Amino acid sequence: MADHRPPLLMDTCALNKDLLKWLRTYNPSKSISSVTYMEYCIYMVGTKNRSVDEVRQILRYAGIYIQPFGMQQAEFAADFMIQRTMERCKECNKLDWNDCMISAHAPMAPTVLVTENVKDFPYLEGRVITPQDAMRRYGR
Repeated sequence: MADHRPPLLMDTCALNKDLLKWLRTYNPSKSISSVTYMEYCIYMVGTKNRSVDEVRQILRYAGIYIQPFGMQQAEFAADFMIQRTMERCKECNKLDWNDCMISAHAPMAPTVLVTENVKDFPYLEGRVITPQDAMRRYGR
């Protein structure tokens, strides 16, 4: 039996074909941040030679809402960045601001962040799962 279905916020790396198909029938809300939308467009247009219109169509097909990044999200992201001051990218030694901006759309329960990079979001206190775990936990 599936657990209670919380609102889901998808990270860019979670947007694979299986999850997108599964999300078509998922209720309640499912969304991505405007930062995730930007990253997904860069990937799909720049790497997969898709158009922005095709990206929009893929997201509409899955019923995904794009959340704008506003003042409240900026404040949460700043707080997350302060909490992560010791965590830096091994390649470039920079703080991972985009993950903080993405997760700022899910600062408290019940929203769950879906990502392949669970370990990158320790400040979300256990509300982070992989796409495979989301589909298994909340029903196929």
